[in-house]
Amino acid sequence: MLRTIVTSSTVKKILPLALLFSLLTISCSRDGGSGQAACPTPLGVFHFDFARLGADEASQISELKSIGYGGLVMNLTNPSELETLEQYQSSINDDSFKVYAGYIVVDFSKDLAAYDAHIDEVTKALKKSDAKLWVILCVTGGGTIEHEEVVDFLRSAAERTKAEGVELVIYPHWSGSNPLNVCLIESAEDAIPYVEEIGSDNLFISLHLSHEIRAGNADRLDEVAAKIKPWLRLPSINGSDADAVNEGEGWDRGIQPLTMGDYDSSKLLKALNSVGYEGPVILHTYGLEDAAADHHHTSYTRFQEMLSEQSGIDCSTLE
Repeated sequence: MLRTIVTSSTVKKILPLALLFSLLTISCSRDGGSGQAACPTPLGVFHFDFARLGADEASQISELKSIGYGGLVMNLTNPSELETLEQYQSSINDDSFKVYAGYIVVDFSKDLAAYDAHIDEVTKALKKSDAKLWVILCVTGGGTIEHEEVVDFLRSAAERTKAEGVELVIYPHWSGSNPLNVCLIESAEDAIPYVEEIGSDNLFISLHLSHEIRAGNADRLDEVAAKIKPWLRLPSINGSDADAVNEGEGWDRGIQPLTMGDYDSSKLLKALNSVGYEGPVILHTYGLEDAAADHHHTSYTRFQEMLSEQSGIDCSTLE
């Protein structure tokens, strides 16, 4: 579960989040003896719109750390982005900030052997950060792909990434209404038949709020989380309007700063808590280049408020 560590002078006890609702007074632990209190769960952020945070990778990480973020995830589909990843890795000098994952968009209408080679290269790079590899599977140009082609691709990738000690995570992605660009796994539940058939201990599934809303699952996140519990990795959160399910193209209503939108995004955290998820949550920021300049700051603050509302701990004081 999302947890808070409680300390006395000699003992550290980990209490389930549900128990915290019944406690009115509690002291939060200090991180590594540094005197810095820790919030229950770390928040990472997608590598979009980072230019406003700083002129280079080192300054961007410095700003994210000052806000409170625990790490980043980034698009590594283009081989040129491996150099950017290396710059981020060289700018991280302690465990207070991490590269959580990189993702690759795999187009089954193109040369899969080239994607395999790129995945192998990216895997070696991510291994340096103990990061995970996401894959988004799609087909462009109106082509069709057989189920077994997807199974074979995922099975091979899971085996090769496992050999390097890197977890492979399916990134469900909603297609939209464009028949010439179709995602093959659009929701977390869509991924289940693949992981069950492949049976790998190195193939996992993400739960992305934005894509689950588009799939019509806004009010059944608890159920979806329960179904994918054995494979759940790297969930993402964002602000959204409840009617984003009807947004045919684009993400104007479906991905907003966490302070915006009329949908209660804390439902994702409740779903994660219901299945005992303990890892980081990732803030989705796609398409927010025109959002308020401080949206990274305000979304982080809102995330801490959501944690506080669920745990009874004022996370805003634990920075």
